[in-house]
Amino acid sequence: MNEPLAPLRPPPRVRKTLRTPNPEVRQRLLDAGRALINEGGYATLRIEDIAAHAGLSVGTFYLYFEGKSDLFVQLVQEYTGHLRRRLLAVGGGAEVLSEADFSRAIDAYLDFVLENERAFLYFVRAAGSMETNMGPLSTWALNSYAQDLQPGLVRAMRAGAARAMDASLASQAIVGLIQHVVVYWLEHRQTCSREALLDFILDFIRSGIGRPSGAGPGARAGGTA
Repeated sequence: MNEPLAPLRPPPRVRKTLRTPNPEVRQRLLDAGRALINEGGYATLRIEDIAAHAGLSVGTFYLYFEGKSDLFVQLVQEYTGHLRRRLLAVGGGAEVLSEADFSRAIDAYLDFVLENERAFLYFVRAAGSMETNMGPLSTWALNSYAQDLQPGLVRAMRAGAARAMDASLASQAIVGLIQHVVVYWLEHRQTCSREALLDFILDFIRSGIGRPSGAGPGARAGGTA
């Protein structure tokens, strides 16, 4: 996942590249794009409006991005990075994932989602139709979260804290479940409270990967770290 993420078919525009890009200018353009997407969506987004909102020229925009699809991909990449860092931070460096670790991580996930609710819902929906050099953008994001989760799952299985299974499939199932259920909850908030949602997700994960009664600590883990 070290390859730069880019839209699958960038605009056929020949543009200059900067030897020393200014991170502050790039961030101004990203922030302007994020604000305009939140206001009116992606379909009506125009590069001229992004540049004007950032107080920059259209020419400057093209020094940093191939087009609006490139900017959108970089926005999702940035957003995903922020959430990944928050989730890794609450893990506390635990060698073996426990139910308490899952609870803290899901709580942090919900905090982040509620802080960025409108952007979260839009990016989840729109990313599914955006193809990149690494596959669908939504798939890339879920793979990123699963990649972070998988080593802890492997260690939990080896320690007997979780039952043996394919860790790569288990990590994909967990991150997919959490995102889907949280999106549903945001759109149907009357269904249950946040606390009940957290309990439901934890119970579902516990049922799926919990160590069966009587299983010893020497159970072997599927997948690789």
